[in-house]
Amino acid sequence: MPIYEYQCRECGHDFEILQRLGESAKSLACPQCHRKTLDKQFSTFAGTVAGDGPGAGGNCSPGNMCGPGGFT
Repeated sequence: MPIYEYQCRECGHDFEILQRLGESAKSLACPQCHRKTLDKQFSTFAGTVAGDGPGAGGNCSPGNMCGPGGFT
């Protein structure tokens, strides 16, 4: 189940909830003020790419020596 973020229009409280895909927010209420005036927020996420990190990609020299450890 994905995590959705909501913000209450009444008190401004932000919260997250596990919710089934396509499930309506009509049954949800703000955990702080218990009102049902919620707006779904746009979520951001972080991820890593294979090979991302020290010694990967942009630190390679023309002699194929990458990073401070000399990875080849």
